[in-house]
Amino acid sequence: MGLSLRDRLLKLVCEQSESLVSAWDVPRTVSLPGLSERLGVVRSALHGHIKILQKEGFIITRQAHVIGGGSRKRTVIHPTTEGRRKASSFIEEEIDSIGRLVGNPPPLVEIVGREEVMTSISNKIIDGESLIFTGLPGIGKTAFVRSLVDLMTHEGKTIRWMRFDSDSDVPFVGRTLIGDDSPSTSEAIVGMLPLQDIIVLDEIQEVHPRHLSRVIELCSSLLKRGNCILISRAPVPPGIDGDPIRIEGLSPDSARIILGDRVDDEIGLEIASALGGHPLVLGLWSPEDPLPTASDAVMSFVQETVLDHLDSEEMKTFDELAISPIPLGIDEISSSERVGDLDDRALIRWHSATMEGQHLIENVRKESWTAIDKQDHHSHLANWWSLRKGARARRIELHHRIGARDSEFPSLLLSSLDSIYEEIPAAAAILVEEALQQHPDNSSLRSAAVRIALDRAELDIASDHISKLENSPEKRLFNSQLLRIDGNLQEANEEEKLALSEMDDEGRLRYGLSSIVRKIDDHMPGYWQIDEAKMLLDELDQFERKLPTDHELTPPARIACAISRFRVHLACNSIIEATKVFDRLISIAGPRDPIVRRLRLRLDCINADESEIMLLAARIEAEPDIVERCRLLHSLIDSQSQLSPALIATFERSRLFPLPEHTTSGRRLMASRWRIIARIDHNNAINALRESVHLHLISGCRNVADQLLTEAHRLITSDL
Repeated sequence: MGLSLRDRLLKLVCEQSESLVSAWDVPRTVSLPGLSERLGVVRSALHGHIKILQKEGFIITRQAHVIGGGSRKRTVIHPTTEGRRKASSFIEEEIDSIGRLVGNPPPLVEIVGREEVMTSISNKIIDGESLIFTGLPGIGKTAFVRSLVDLMTHEGKTIRWMRFDSDSDVPFVGRTLIGDDSPSTSEAIVGMLPLQDIIVLDEIQEVHPRHLSRVIELCSSLLKRGNCILISRAPVPPGIDGDPIRIEGLSPDSARIILGDRVDDEIGLEIASALGGHPLVLGLWSPEDPLPTASDAVMSFVQETVLDHLDSEEMKTFDELAISPIPLGIDEISSSERVGDLDDRALIRWHSATMEGQHLIENVRKESWTAIDKQDHHSHLANWWSLRKGARARRIELHHRIGARDSEFPSLLLSSLDSIYEEIPAAAAILVEEALQQHPDNSSLRSAAVRIALDRAELDIASDHISKLENSPEKRLFNSQLLRIDGNLQEANEEEKLALSEMDDEGRLRYGLSSIVRKIDDHMPGYWQIDEAKMLLDELDQFERKLPTDHELTPPARIACAISRFRVHLACNSIIEATKVFDRLISIAGPRDPIVRRLRLRLDCINADESEIMLLAARIEAEPDIVERCRLLHSLIDSQSQLSPALIATFERSRLFPLPEHTTSGRRLMASRWRIIARIDHNNAINALRESVHLHLISGCRNVADQLLTEAHRLITSDL
């Protein structure tokens, strides 16, 4: 027989560390809201049990600061020695969890009234089926699946949980499910996820429309793969195929359990029936509230019984959560004093260190706002966020400035876009798209949207934005990049030449040299032809002859040309010619210049015998610049026909360092990393090659991409 609610409460309280009894700051799990949430009952259902446990000497209560709950002290509950002794005597079936739960899962809570359906559904999951759950906000979809997969961990399963928010895109899904070294394309992500692992995709309706179509493609692939659970508010977004299982309200008898024993059976059943068995709404009802009638709609109940009872400060805090694009930390709320009060009222959803309002309550609240109300909220919060630093702060501030219809928004966005894109690329894409809805004629915003879309290989979005730009060299370059990604190399080159011919001196300096560098990068190690090398060297000569003598960019351009010559000679194994270029650079920059030091290492890597490899690897690991360190290491690995375990270990250490994928050079280096991963990790070789192909394509290296794609097809064929 299972434990009573009082015993389960005591058992849960006794799980906490003894050190918390005297701690200044305590976790939310020892407060009444945290305990009731985990037990799956309303707070009022625990009041009587807490008094009895106190009277019996099994628990104590005190006032303490709850982490993330505002500055006010709140009531927390601790076990006594007698309480711990009592809890240790409980006899209950214990099952060791031998599986794993990774990603961003919600806390586990006890649920009631779903036992029969959970048993039947768990069997389907064990059999490898994919399932879709849908239902109203707050109906218990996530709690149900969270309890379901907890059972799966006891079967030894690994559960990978993805909870979506507005800024979720395909690469973020990969990082959440796999880790920081995840690929960024749907095909590679699906391929690298172990088939036996269960994938949970929660709250897909929260994904911003800018990213939704591609996220849906990934989710559809995962559902077809099997062992996947998708959770969505009704209705399920178009594009998701399958027959959803609708989570309905609890039966009156089950709902009665949530209300606890402070309400007699007859009244409890009446309340449960009137509120449609909705778990969240049942949890919001208290004995002090009037009895709802069957004619009361849930929305009306929420407005009249919950929202209308909030004071102005509580409402201010809740509104701030409701209007935020993403969940917030306690230190990110301008009016955080009343967070604890909102938590006590069960109006907050917690996600580890961040929080948001209960979605049902948020929806009801936002329905009551006029357009002016909404604009005023955004304006106030935009000003508050403007005082905070960092890319995340700029992302949230700019969201509010869009909502406030701030006339200065475009310039503010453009000045912050690079920093936001570097840290939160999905958010940068969203902000630009939303800005263009208000300012469709802003060419700078339109160009930014093109660059972001091309960087992310979102060719349909890029093409649409390019078509709306006025004719210019920039538009030609965009078209050239789009054509190159799409495989139309001749047309791409013609567009690029025309663009360069229409540019001023500075434009030709910047883009002319980058074009040559791209052509050098667009070669696989060891796949150079002499005539190709000669053409590139001739192009470098022509470029240098046209350099203006008095331009500030000319000196660095000449150094860049010398480095490019060095690379071409080295790639063709023309060591003598590469050394000549190297010697000229020494005479210009001196032997201690960082560029000279790195080129010396490249030369040494080419000339090294087996006994020198690890000494070279150690010299490379001492390179202070992470990007250059990785570039040098890749050169050393590419120079070796066989890789020693020690060199492979050095490479694996280098993977711990993130590369700047927001830059073209960073993406090419990341593409090189995935190419080497394919060489080392045979089990994931195909998926690693796919990712390398993708990164080479979006960075303009179509030739390398095609060669790697051929290799991937060869591996696929050999596996058949």
